[in-house]
Amino acid sequence: TDIAIDLDIPLHVVQRTLKTWKDTGDVVVARAWNGCLPVIRGDSLDVCTIHHLLPPYSLVLWQFLLALVEQDPDIYLDEIQWQLVDHQGIQVSLPTIDRTLHRLGITNKKLSRAVQEHSDEARWQFTLTIEGEPPERLVCADEAAVNILTSYRENGWSFHGLRAHKQT
Repeated sequence: TDIAIDLDIPLHVVQRTLKTWKDTGDVVVARAWNGCLPVIRGDSLDVCTIHHLLPPYSLVLWQFLLALVEQDPDIYLDEIQWQLVDHQGIQVSLPTIDRTLHRLGITNKKLSRAVQEHSDEARWQFTLTIEGEPPERLVCADEAAVNILTSYRENGWSFHGLRAHKQT
């Protein structure tokens, strides 16, 4: 009861957690597999040791999805769906594609864009060129432009923990 009072949680939660700990050595019960098997699945990431039930095309589909996302990080789910139909002959729902990407460790996040004109060498040369000039002689102007062909997709796919990059 001291634990329940200290943590301000119901007593039955503490009792159930302690019983689970005593029975399994863990504080949560391992969930049994619920629902149907995933439509797109592969040997390397099986959730409940079902690899012997997997069709041989599963790993190919996962590799296809990874290649699509790597080639075009800002691809939309419906575009992935079209690619799966066109190139693999498989029709799956958008939520299935989303779940599969998450199982592969790929998440959707804001894109960070690197412009083609970015050059560390040119930046270094510019710094060397102006370092001798007094600050009062320098005039800074901002060149802002919008590229309507590349600026409308703000999100992209990348592995969990890594930034999503798109070369513009």
